[in-house]
Amino acid sequence: MLTEDYKVARLTEFTYTVTVVSSGGNKYAINGNTQQYVILFPGSTYKFDQADSSNNGHPLRFSETSNGTHNSGSEYTTGVTTAGTPGNSGAYTQIEVTSSTPFVLYYYCTNHSGMGGEINIPPNMATPGDRALNAGGESPATSNIDYLTISTTGNATKFGDLIIASFDGINCVGGKTRGFFGGGAQPSGWSDRVMVVDFASKGNCSDFNNLTEARRDVTATGNSIKGIFAGGSNPSNAVTNTIQQFIQSSLGNCIDFGDLTISVKRCAPSQSSTRGLIGGGDTGSATNVIGYITFTTQGNATDFGDLTTATNYLGGNSNSTRGLFGGGNTGSVTNTITYVTIASTGNSTDFGDLTQARQGSNGASNATRCVFMSGQTPTAVNTIDYVTIGSTGDASDFGDLSYSTTSGGGGNSNGHGGLQ
Repeated sequence: MLTEDYKVARLTEFTYTVTVVSSGGNKYAINGNTQQYVILFPGSTYKFDQADSSNNGHPLRFSETSNGTHNSGSEYTTGVTTAGTPGNSGAYTQIEVTSSTPFVLYYYCTNHSGMGGEINIPPNMATPGDRALNAGGESPATSNIDYLTISTTGNATKFGDLIIASFDGINCVGGKTRGFFGGGAQPSGWSDRVMVVDFASKGNCSDFNNLTEARRDVTATGNSIKGIFAGGSNPSNAVTNTIQQFIQSSLGNCIDFGDLTISVKRCAPSQSSTRGLIGGGDTGSATNVIGYITFTTQGNATDFGDLTTATNYLGGNSNSTRGLFGGGNTGSVTNTITYVTIASTGNSTDFGDLTQARQGSNGASNATRCVFMSGQTPTAVNTIDYVTIGSTGDASDFGDLSYSTTSGGGGNSNGHGGLQ
């Protein structure tokens, strides 16, 4: 079980205190939190101190497999040193984390099954990425992917192609190095496919994994470790509230995360490194509801607040502190941009206006800028607008996509809001 109270460390050296507690059997507690989810960062050394007497007979080790050697895995030893006997003064297991350390590790007891938890190690994120992608859409249905550099105004350039033409709410998770395009509709119908590209290298998508169920008009969020797909409509055309998750460094299919506060499609995301927001959308009519999840804690979404106006088919993105929602349809197509402070629940506030009223735009961002790409006015457009996230005011013209598109072509960015 992952706990909501996880520790993030960026010190050169950091010590976790390990104890063993009885919670449906013996479990490791890290700094007092049972089976704590831990994030470690490259360039630091982490000591898991096992001096407490409760550790007697419970040596802590690392593995790339959940539950380690108890689940046919092997012990991970690169950069790892051990000292002493668990339960006695001076006992510890220490790991030096580098850029080569796997993104996902697990801590486990060599003697007993089921005691440990998960460790995530994001890639070095000292500098937020600056590349945005816009993919798919219709008018007509397309597989095209365009890219742009968020910090430099100008027209977008061809990046590559999706595996197949995709539209109607294909949506995207932007990690630090890869972009993940999931769901939507394809010429054969609703899609459960998740496709992946490397931001650094122009080229076509590859297959990555599958959603738990085919979805169109799905919404995507995530941080540098987890990807989330939420809501949308299923092949029976029923609007859903389910949230799905996957680990970006693993090829495993999506699994259940929890449920949104409402069944909804055509929403917009914003996110920090710990929290994902899902705002607005269509429940049968436009809604103003904003819900949020904590990435490290599987479970249902919680109410965050409300948009200024019930809006569907809107775009959104964020930096690490502020989330933006722009455009959409409130009964008519709108140009309104509103914002929230991600760490503080509450209603959105007016930010400014897009250069033109449109619905179905896609948002992407780096640490300072958010771009809104494509949309429908009601005809498909290739417009790209941008705003400076930390201020308020109207959007400015950024440039144009290489193609006009609407109906949910997905956008994402490896800056991912500058999430650190």
